[in-house]
Amino acid sequence: MKAELQEVMNMLRKLQGSIDFGATPVAEREELAEDVSEIMDALFEAMKKIPDAQ
Repeated sequence: MKAELQEVMNMLRKLQGSIDFGATPVAEREELAEDVSEIMDALFEAMKKIPDAQ
């Protein structure tokens, strides 16, 4: 489960990079980047709650 969430996190990082360097107007880029950051934070918190596989 953690591996799958980590893969999603990696995809979000790529998305955030695309947003940062895209041709979208600044206000929209900032809003999108904030949304991605919130999703990444929520995923990170969820990952912390999942016990490590032994």
